[in-house]
Amino acid sequence: MPIPVPTRWLVALSLLLPLAALAQTASTLQAVNMRAGPDRAFPVVTWLPARTPVRVFGCTTRWRWCDVAAGRSRGWVDSRYLSSAVRRAPIVRFSVPTYWDRHYRGRPWDVDRNQWSNWSSPGFRPPPPPPMRPPR
Repeated sequence: MPIPVPTRWLVALSLLLPLAALAQTASTLQAVNMRAGPDRAFPVVTWLPARTPVRVFGCTTRWRWCDVAAGRSRGWVDSRYLSSAVRRAPIVRFSVPTYWDRHYRGRPWDVDRNQWSNWSSPGFRPPPPPPMRPPR
């Protein structure tokens, strides 16, 4: 059976949309840290107040951690602190080199990227946080 022309156009247009356009919308349920990876061990990117709207690009298995954007910040938030809209988000995989290349070049923790690459291995210990710079 041939596919109707309007359906073909919708499929073609959806292939042209960037993934960001397909992101779910959610909000934080309470104040929460946005992290550089899907684990509490990762450095904090920023802090999000309660009721902050976020775009959810995807979540890890069982929707435990979600890749989100709030304003110009991008990172991972524990899904327990997000509205239930995340249950519709696609399941995604996380890779330190790939994700950090896209979002964290030049950040203080990026210099330790090789030490973070095996974060999911048993016995992993995160590197110490970078030294604080004195205020100017």
